[in-house]
Amino acid sequence: IDSGIVSAEQVAARAARLSGHDVAEPAPPKPHKPEMPSGGRGNLRDVGTAPAFAVGDVVHVRDLHPVGHTRLPRYVRRRTGTVAAILPSQVLPDSAAHFKGEDPAHVYRVEFSSRELWGADSEPFTLSIDLFEPYLEAAK
Repeated sequence: IDSGIVSAEQVAARAARLSGHDVAEPAPPKPHKPEMPSGGRGNLRDVGTAPAFAVGDVVHVRDLHPVGHTRLPRYVRRRTGTVAAILPSQVLPDSAAHFKGEDPAHVYRVEFSSRELWGADSEPFTLSIDLFEPYLEAAK
């Protein structure tokens, strides 16, 4: 409803039809997206602060459960990995997808042992995942 994909009237009409009532569905609204200022083309942005982590740092992935969109895979939450590279800072998709602002953040390539992710019986290999700084904390 907020993005104009369906109207409140359409939702009510569809619910009435599912309940067995003969109700015509109103015409769809014109879709729109909420206004959100842009820092420029593409997703690369300057954060204005130094990265919190360096290559070689051991990091722990926070156990976050945001409502809606996130680029944080569930299988790495609460796991420990090593920063393999510092990538250019970018728009944080978690906030941009909900039109809450770009909220640019540092991005890190983090390497995880397959056994850290899936247990001692898993085939041994290293998995690299690009993760945003708000997802990470220093390992204890």
